[in-house]
Amino acid sequence: MADLHNLLDEINNDAPEADEGAALQIYDDHPQDQAPAVKARIPAALAAAADQRDSGTKYEDGEADAEEGEAHLPDPEYEQLKSLWTQELACPELMPSDAETVSLHVDLLEGQEETIEDLLQRSKEHQRQFSGEGAASGELAALMAQITKMDLDRTRFMLVDLARVRMAKIENHALHNMTMTDRMTEEEVSYLRQYGELVEKHYRRTVLNHLPKEAWKKLDEPEMIDSPNLEEFVFCRVLEPIQIDTSADHTNDLDGDLNGQDGEDLVDTIQEHATGAYLIVMYKSIRELVLDGKVELLM
Repeated sequence: MADLHNLLDEINNDAPEADEGAALQIYDDHPQDQAPAVKARIPAALAAAADQRDSGTKYEDGEADAEEGEAHLPDPEYEQLKSLWTQELACPELMPSDAETVSLHVDLLEGQEETIEDLLQRSKEHQRQFSGEGAASGELAALMAQITKMDLDRTRFMLVDLARVRMAKIENHALHNMTMTDRMTEEEVSYLRQYGELVEKHYRRTVLNHLPKEAWKKLDEPEMIDSPNLEEFVFCRVLEPIQIDTSADHTNDLDGDLNGQDGEDLVDTIQEHATGAYLIVMYKSIRELVLDGKVELLM
């Protein structure tokens, strides 16, 4: 709505000057013609929007801005959901769930759907009862319904995609996630159990029943369980001053060529980074920092 308000201000400020200049030009070119200049008219929809803005009325619940031209502040709840979705996409493993944020936006979606229905109904009533300039309120209500629906679709997409990504991680590493149920909601834990039972029945019927019993014991060993690739490199932003131990990045080198060298020849693995720094680093090196909220994963 900020762009609409700016447009209305420009029209209101520029229209009188344009009319006055047009009138002077007409009188200069035709001094004997005393007919008044034709004034440009503001579209009815914009005029109605200006009147409603000046009177402080809105289609949605809430108070009018305390000061005209007040800067638009970001929605903290929406930013939290966006960050939750972005980090889940960028993280190679399952992130801790935030059921409170998800539940809040599900409730907001229901409220927005009711708002859209109310705006569309109001638009139909105005168009049926009024014509001409009186129909401006109906046109504005329809416009507000479209804007609200765009915001609703954007939020709904993030919620659905967040659930899709988490379900994919649960399915791809089901056995590994059995030890990470503290990061899941009750619904996700129930889904994991049901999915695990179905997969186990399928494997027993197709493969396991045809294997020796001794081979079954090795299936539960850690090296036999498929786990996320924590050595994947990620793009991140530092939120607090941190120190990163990158010794894990050089584990293979230390076990090989560097094993017989003195400590002074080894690479300094402790790196300090200030707030606001952007890094491309192995996820294993910043895993705890991400979980503590000191580093934010980006796409």
